[in-house]
Amino acid sequence: MNLIEVKNLRKDYGETEGVPALNGVSFNISAGELVAIMGPSGSGKSTLLHILGFLDKASSGQYFFDGKSIEDYSEDELAKIRNSKIGFVFQAFNLLARNSVYENVKLPLLYSSVPEGEWDGRIRSSIEAVGLGHRIGHDPAQLSGGEKQRAAIARALVTEPDVIFADEPTGNLDSKNGEAVMKILTNLNMSLKHTIILVTHEESIAKFAGRLIYVKDGKIESDKKI
Repeated sequence: MNLIEVKNLRKDYGETEGVPALNGVSFNISAGELVAIMGPSGSGKSTLLHILGFLDKASSGQYFFDGKSIEDYSEDELAKIRNSKIGFVFQAFNLLARNSVYENVKLPLLYSSVPEGEWDGRIRSSIEAVGLGHRIGHDPAQLSGGEKQRAAIARALVTEPDVIFADEPTGNLDSKNGEAVMKILTNLNMSLKHTIILVTHEESIAKFAGRLIYVKDGKIESDKKI
């Protein structure tokens, strides 16, 4: 089943003519895939990820999520999808500095329809899933870079989303911690069946995926199983 389907996506910025950020991008992603999107700086890969994650809109083309065109979703429905069906992991972690790991992971639940009685169990389960149970009461200043990213992944997991979008999730980490984070994402994909779509510029990170989409000058240069 196709969780994501895009047809001839185009994204232009501003009024000046030039090479669009995306120029006629088309592909499908099935539920349960782990897909890496690669490309040089300025290729359009992050723009594509932001459109797929409802953080931005295409200038033209079609985008179907879970079998339905995003044009047919109301703003309220899109907000619910962002909060319940999608999780985000960013290069900069985006953790609240004065909040503990537990409190950071809790944040998405504050805006969700998950009953409050389930919150504690979900928070602890997500933190344990990334191997951070021993840091549950620590704040970000007490964590290493790898631990901060694990906390960010736990936060993305807590609403039990269908898909996790990761934008350069290992970009601020050394190779050892980067590989550890990718092993966690791979395990989430294999054991919990989360669809994972990540942007990276590192071939060593892309190798963890089952499929590689290579973007250049706003177009898909290749799309292959790896």
